[in-house]
Formats: sequence, C-alpha cells, structure tokens
Amino acid sequence: MINNFKTAEELMKARYNAFENGDIEFIVETHYIETKENMDIEETRKWALNSEWLGLEIISTEKGTENDIEGIVEFKAFYKEKGKETIHHEKSKFIKVNDQWFYYGCLPLHGTIVKEEKIGRNDPCICGSGKKYKKCCGK
Repeated sequence: MINNFKTAEELMKARYNAFENGDIEFIVETHYIETKENMDIEETRKWALNSEWLGLEIISTEKGTENDIEGIVEFKAFYKEKGKETIHHEKSKFIKVNDQWFYYGCLPLHGTIVKEEKIGRNDPCICGSGKKYKKCCGK
C-alpha cells in the first residue's frame, strides 16, 4: 500500500473517514507495523460499523508536516453507539517511513478528560489497539 498523505493531519482525517465508511482495511494498512500487532481487527470492524459517525474536530497538531518524520494530532471524534452520543478525545502519534505517514498510537492526555462520559472502562479502545479502553487511551 502506498499512501500519499503529505501531513499527519491529512492521514488522521482519512482514517476518520475510513471509520465512517467502515473501511477497516485502510485503518489496518495505515497503522504502523510495530504497533498494529495488538490491534483486534474484528472488534475494530464491529465498532466502526455499529457506530454512527457525527464529525471530527482537530484540536491541535505538533510537527507532522511534509518535512517531519513524526507528528502529533489531537482530535475529538463524535459518534453515536447504541443511541448514545460519545466523544473520543485522543492525542495520536504518527510517524513517516519511506515518505509515508502511519498511525503509531495514542499518547496520554495530561490535564484533559479522555473519556467524556460514554466510553466504558471495559469497552474496546476506539483507537483500534484491541485493548480495553482502561488499559489504552483511557489510562
């Protein structure tokens, strides 16, 4: 797979669109090889397909330009799951390998609420790691 995204933010937006459209193959392909081994693809697929995606808000970006090899994108993804509106707030790390951006994983959000009401501690983490939320982005 070759992705032509110039910035980490462009890839972040494309990954959100892939969740919105149920394109889990894209999510898997754009996940960095060393961190995707923990990803539960079927749980990610089920979660993406059973959610109604309502929007994406980019909060901030650090580096992640055409000239960088790493970048961070903080975002909020809004969706409904089982009729409940949910906000997933994440700070994602991206890395560039051979001029292609990849999602590396989520970083701790210091001083910010990660779980904004509706994600259960034992629910699968929405970053697609396959781990429980409490052991991943919900730390």
